[in-house]
Amino acid sequence: MGTRQGTVARADAGAAGGMTPAMKWVIGAVALVVGGGLLWATLLGAPGDESARSGSGTAGGTASSAAAAPALTPAPTPVDGSEVLPPENAQAASDRLPDLPQPTPRVTTPLPADAAAAGRLVDGFPTDLAGPTPTSDVIDSSIASDGATMQVALTARTDETPEDVAAAFQQRWTAFELAPAAAAEATLAYSDAFTSISLAASASGTGTVYTVFATLRTE
Repeated sequence: MGTRQGTVARADAGAAGGMTPAMKWVIGAVALVVGGGLLWATLLGAPGDESARSGSGTAGGTASSAAAAPALTPAPTPVDGSEVLPPENAQAASDRLPDLPQPTPRVTTPLPADAAAAGRLVDGFPTDLAGPTPTSDVIDSSIASDGATMQVALTARTDETPEDVAAAFQQRWTAFELAPAAAAEATLAYSDAFTSISLAASASGTGTVYTVFATLRTE
């Protein structure tokens, strides 16, 4: 009886104030496993955290730099023939262009006196500019002068067609460097600063009858 009570008392004392060897072994094993897991997690987790922190910082820095840096505009690429000449070169290039012909008066003072004639050209008539074609017969002609202006008129007949007559005068007036002008009531008209001349031609039973009318100025 005394022995049983002593055994129970030692078991209670061991349970209350100490641990059995088996319990200590289990606790030690658990502590070893937990400690190893923490060490392994620390070794594996540190580089990842540092990389995350580094990546975050780099992204922030890059974004800030991109926001702060001004946008660069690429320089234009020269293309042959697209460059703009400096003013002095542009002027030099324009100087190489031929000068435009300047109009000159076809008549000079003193102008012929007023006159009219049938079947021929009056004296002083500007034959080279307003005279008839070689195959034409003159019906009448006239001159009227006033100050620096002279007006002339010619009526003639030919066996040529109206188109042939128009072509002949067109060639003549172009050779005089006259420019085409409006010809509302004429077959064709030409002019410059000192000259206005027109032709009206129509077919008739006896051939083509045409009229040349010109206004010539000396200034």
